[in-house]
Amino acid sequence: MRKVWFAVATVVVLGAGYLGAQAYSSHVFERELSRTLEHARANPQWQVTRDEVERGWFHSRGRLQLSHIDNAQWRLSLPYDARHGLLSTRISGALQGYRHEASNTSGEGRNDSVESPVQGRTALFGDILDSAEPRWVTTLHTLDRRAKGRLDIPSFTLSREEGQLSSEGAEFTLDGHVSDISIKGSIAPLKLRSEAAKIVTGPLSIDSRYQVADGGKSLFQHSELSLDRLHYTNRQQAPITLLGLSYEGDSRLDDQLTINASIALDEARVAGEAMLSGRLDVRLDRLNGNAVRRLQSQSAQLIEEQGGDFWSLSDAQRKTLIRRLESSLLATLVDSPRFNLEGITLQSALFGVDVRGHGELIFEGDDSQALDIEALLNGNAQAWREHLNGGFSWQGVPPLVALQLGLPPGTRQVDMQIERGNVLVNGRPLPPSL
Repeated sequence: MRKVWFAVATVVVLGAGYLGAQAYSSHVFERELSRTLEHARANPQWQVTRDEVERGWFHSRGRLQLSHIDNAQWRLSLPYDARHGLLSTRISGALQGYRHEASNTSGEGRNDSVESPVQGRTALFGDILDSAEPRWVTTLHTLDRRAKGRLDIPSFTLSREEGQLSSEGAEFTLDGHVSDISIKGSIAPLKLRSEAAKIVTGPLSIDSRYQVADGGKSLFQHSELSLDRLHYTNRQQAPITLLGLSYEGDSRLDDQLTINASIALDEARVAGEAMLSGRLDVRLDRLNGNAVRRLQSQSAQLIEEQGGDFWSLSDAQRKTLIRRLESSLLATLVDSPRFNLEGITLQSALFGVDVRGHGELIFEGDDSQALDIEALLNGNAQAWREHLNGGFSWQGVPPLVALQLGLPPGTRQVDMQIERGNVLVNGRPLPPSL
């Protein structure tokens, strides 16, 4: 009898532990989803809602909806289905896009008995694009709250009178948690056709990482883009092909904002003839971090008050916005920002060009608060130029460029010095025409 009671007690304990683990897994899923939604809602440019919610220990479901304040007629919908396990939750669903249209009966002759507005909805996938809905799946690990996900976008075709856009599909993967996320993706070749021209690109590879620390005071982002091929044909000109076009960059915001970027092109061809290749590596640093964060916060608030993004504002609204942000803009310069041209190469066997260069340009931050941004925008840049110092060195300068700089055509190396905005080329002032 004691063995029976011991067995019963064991079953009860194990069952209670299993149910407790299930409940905890469900709790972690809801907590992490709520945190993600709070983070998304912190951006005033986006409206995020959740509805059709069902919560359970073993199974949960719901729908997320996102829309941008500048284009509220478009809405992104993500229905999800979550199945909770002991150590993880598997969430799957679809990515749906809808365009909502409303027509109102108004003005003279209006019949108030007619219901208004009349709502219409057009599906992005199916109605606009000849394609099935993208599908996604994510696994959320209960103990370390790490997520791994995948999004698959099927092939589609978009046809209009002016042309046709088609894609062979794309796939993206996600790994990490809210404060450290890695995203990788591959976009299959895209084709854009019109009566006169055609562009074919791809495949395109994407690799990005986003990290947040110290309550959002420290941010890091790294991005890599690699386009294998871009081919452009037009009836009225020779075809152009770019091979091995890539970008790699990272930015870090803590006490200062630092940005590194590299752009490379393996080869550019015109009518099948190799024309050009090159690489550019640059760095921008010593922008005051506190001022950058303050500028981000103030600009987001002021743009929201204007009811749109910066580029949707009128010229008068932009000038008003810049005047209100002038103090914060100038504060970013107090640490004497520096632009480094860490390296540039430009090569063309066809034209006999092999140019290489490096150098730096420093904006002296002393008395930067006394500068006038409106004067700069109006073309009065003398006070700003006086803050510039630096130097650049160029090797392999083409003879035509040397002549334009007022140097003998046989000059192959050019050293440029900038002192308080004045430029000297190999010790000589620039020609008046420049």
